[in-house]
This record gives sequence, structure tokens and C-alpha cells, in this order.
Amino acid sequence: MKIRVEAEIVWHYGDARKAEAIARAVQVDNEGIPESLKKSLNLETRWDDGTVRTKVKYSGEIDTLIKALDDLVFSVKIAEEMTEKV
Repeated sequence: MKIRVEAEIVWHYGDARKAEAIARAVQVDNEGIPESLKKSLNLETRWDDGTVRTKVKYSGEIDTLIKALDDLVFSVKIAEEMTEKV
């Protein structure tokens, strides 16, 4: 099933330094998406104070979007874990 999605995912941390570190780590991962997806999937992650926002634009099969969002959440989780160890 083909879909078209524009969404914003927001994480609240209440700590500007932590939000910046997580957003920078996730954005680097976003930039590494496969060439085959770059025409249909756009992910952009930014931070503002203690909040991280990822804007998602996608057009294609729903299964691919679900996998991409799963990868995004996993990347955020890993970044969160790394900021807790520092």
C-alpha cells in the first residue's frame, strides 16, 4: 500500500546539552540513509533547548516507513544511552 506522510516526532529532555548531543548523533545517522530511499524519504533532526524534533517526509510503501521509523527510534535510544554514560 502506497502512502504519503509528513510528520514531526518530538522528544522532550529538559536538558539543552543532552538534546543537542542526541540530535547531532541522530542527524548523522539520518544522513546515512541508502541512496535508493533518498528520493522517497527525508528525515531532518534538530534541537531547541531541551527538545529534539525530527521531521519526516515519506512517499512509498508503508512497510518501508515502519522500518525507517524503527531505525530512527533505535538511533535515539542508542544516543540516549551514550549521553547517560558520559
